[in-house]
Order: sequence, then structure tokens, then C-alpha cells
Amino acid sequence: MNKPLDPYDFFIESEDKKSHILFSFQDIELERYKSINYLVHIKDDQFAGQAEIWIEHEEIHDFMEGLLKTENSEVKTIQLKAMSDKEFEMSFIDQKMGHYEIAYSITKRRYSRDGLIETTLKGSFGYDSEFLNLLKESLKRINRLLS
Repeated sequence: MNKPLDPYDFFIESEDKKSHILFSFQDIELERYKSINYLVHIKDDQFAGQAEIWIEHEEIHDFMEGLLKTENSEVKTIQLKAMSDKEFEMSFIDQKMGHYEIAYSITKRRYSRDGLIETTLKGSFGYDSEFLNLLKESLKRINRLLS
């Protein structure tokens, strides 16, 4: 799964190709509060999960700016979070010399007769830095869409 499905999708893959995070574009809000809606699908070796999230424009912009600065070693950790608390968090951690770690947490909330049920998938994997430029280009397209 190396090809995003939509110009506003983006894909982060592990060095061993066994894990990935796919952000599939769903919707956009430009009127009230600039934000973008994604279905985030995480596959981490034998585990998988997905959730629909909203990310605000400023969060995407700051994440993109952080990635652009990582090559100059100005930034060690960059985060991307959903608008809803603890629904999705991802950290892009510079491990030096072109190696990165992606740490993530995704939480799905649902209600049953017994109340609120939360399921969380948390983990990390090494990032294949050969795809860093593709990720930056995807984020630039998304930022232009929201601007």
C-alpha cells in the first residue's frame, strides 16, 4: 500500500514495511473552524485499529513546519493530535542520522448498555526516512487546501 488513494491522503510506513498509518481524507471544514476529517487506519504488525478524527488546520501546519525543520536538527519531536482529547496522538521522534520513530495512540469510544467503552491501540515503529519527502509534499497539499 504505497499509493495514497486521494491527493489529501497521507501514508507513514515502517522501515520493515510491516506497520503503517494511513490517513484517508473524509471531509473538510473551512467556514467555522478550519479543520480536516480523516479516517485513520493503523496497522502495527499483527495489530490494527481505525478511528475517524478531526485535525485543526493549525495542528497540520505546525506538524508540517516541524518536519521541514527536522532535517536541520532544530526539532527532536513533532506531534500531531486530533481535536478530540486522546482520540489520536502521533509523535515523530528524531533518532539521529535519518532514523525516526513513530509513536502513536488511537482511542475508539463507543457506548453500550453498561456505559462508555474505550479501546486504545498504542505502539511505535521505526520510520522509513526514504518516504520523508513524499510525506512533506502530501502535507503541503493539505495545508494549501486548508489555507
